[in-house]
Amino acid sequence: MLQVATSLFLDRGFGRTTLDLVAQHAEVGKSSLYARYPSKGDLFAAVVTRSIQTMFDHLAPVPEGLKLGQRLQAVGEALIEGMLHPRCVAFMRITAAEADNFPDLALTAYRVSFDGAVFYVLKGLGAANLNAADPRLITLAQRFVEVVVQPLSFQAAFGVDAALLRLRASQCVHDAVELLQERFAMTNWEQPRT
Repeated sequence: MLQVATSLFLDRGFGRTTLDLVAQHAEVGKSSLYARYPSKGDLFAAVVTRSIQTMFDHLAPVPEGLKLGQRLQAVGEALIEGMLHPRCVAFMRITAAEADNFPDLALTAYRVSFDGAVFYVLKGLGAANLNAADPRLITLAQRFVEVVVQPLSFQAAFGVDAALLRLRASQCVHDAVELLQERFAMTNWEQPRT
């Protein structure tokens, strides 16, 4: 059901996709669909959340033994590549277009994406226990996502060519790592991480 709904939302947009159309294309009964997703907003929220999670599931693990700056470089480039995937860009656009009608959905999509990116950065930095990670490391991961990932993904959502953004990604990540090194003045930037 969610795969069919994903295809329909991407092909037709939010406004022209109906629950009845999803039920028809998924070859399921309307009552089954409505029991699981009482509204189109509920279905769209499930589709967006699944799409975001799928992107994070497909991100490569960061190689071990790299210094902190190198790990951030690898993590940043991987996140940007994931965020520039056409499906991610399309869902950012659809969600933004429906933000006035479904503000909770837009905020949820943003939080799931942002929190997932921060989680990936923390994993890449070698945080052993993400629930008990050093608050400075969490702040570093949040700022990293805000400084590196969000600007490029927002540019893609507004139509900047993804190929151009990919060409700029490595330098953007490098610049952000340098800025964050100064901001956080961490003593172990040169220490390899596992």
